Amino acid sequence: MKIVRSRRGAGLVDVIVTVMILAATGTIFATVFPASLACSSNAQEYKLATAIAQRKIEQLRTMEYESLTQPLLLAAGVIDNFPTSSPYSFTSVDGVGNLLRQGVGTLSIAEAAADQRLVSVTVSWQAKTGQARTVQLTTLFADRRPRQGS
Repeated sequence: MKIVRSRRGAGLVDVIVTVMILAATGTIFATVFPASLACSSNAQEYKLATAIAQRKIEQLRTMEYESLTQPLLLAAGVIDNFPTSSPYSFTSVDGVGNLLRQGVGTLSIAEAAADQRLVSVTVSWQAKTGQARTVQLTTLFADRRPRQGS
């Protein structure tokens, strides 16, 4: 009595189809991966720039309204020595150039009303792609001192 065993395995066509599917999948991942790395890098730069600008706004919030002048901001270590008029730089004092490629930080203070100042913090840098990027945060500071003679 002979025992017949079926020795059916993967044929050449099955192997070729499997290899083609794996190659197509690999090609798709190979094209998507660099783009996702670039997006991730961009997001990290924006996150860092926003954190720098937010930290500068919070640093200013700890100061009194009347301290928002060049001599007092300089004495408090909030801005760089130059320029001496708005917009002020905080590139060196906060090391923005070390944190972001060609990073520059500026602080602009303008009178918005009799008892309000508009403060804008701008962080600019060059992305790895060579494009100029900017984050700007703006807020109002109000004079909370009691008014006399009203």
